[in-house]
Amino acid sequence: MSQLFGPVRQIGYVVRDIEAAMKHWTGNMHIGPFYYVPRVPYMDFSHGDSRATPEMSLAIAYSGNTQIELLQQHDDTPTSYRKFLMSGHEGLHHIGFFTGRLEHTLHRATEAGLEVEQSIVTFDQAGAAVYFRSNGHAGTGLKLVALHAGNADLYRMIQAEAERWDGSGPIRCIED
Repeated sequence: MSQLFGPVRQIGYVVRDIEAAMKHWTGNMHIGPFYYVPRVPYMDFSHGDSRATPEMSLAIAYSGNTQIELLQQHDDTPTSYRKFLMSGHEGLHHIGFFTGRLEHTLHRATEAGLEVEQSIVTFDQAGAAVYFRSNGHAGTGLKLVALHAGNADLYRMIQAEAERWDGSGPIRCIED
C-alpha cells in the first residue's frame, strides 16, 4: 500500500481496439462484465500546457477490489494515452488511487515531487482525475481519481455485478 495514496484501486490499460480488449478480458480472463462508454463526455481536459478534448472510449470492470479500466483514443489530440501508444506501447498505462480529498492528496503528491501531466473532468463534473508524469522511472504512470457519492455508488454497483457475474451480458453500454 502506498503511504502517500493508500491502496491501488485501479489498473488502467491503453488499447488500440477496446472492443477486442473487452472480448479478451471477458472471454479469456473471465473478468467482467465491462461497463462501456463509447464516447467519454469530457467537461475539461488538459495535457501539459494544452487544453483539448480527445475522442475517447472507456470500459470498466472489477476483479475483486481492483477496477480494470480500458481506454482507447480515437484521434490525434495530445494526451498521455497517445504518447504511450506512439512510443510503441500498448497495455498497462497506469495504476490508480481513489481519494475523497483530491485537492489535499494532489497537494501532498506535488510536495513529494510528483508532477501533473494530465488532468480531466468527465460526466458533468462527476469524474475528476489527475495523471502524474512517470519521471525517474520508465514504466507505469500514476493516477488519482476523485471519489464522491456519484462515482462511488457506480463503482460499487459495477463491483457487485462482477461478484455475481455468470458470463452473460459481458459488455454493458453506458451512454452519456
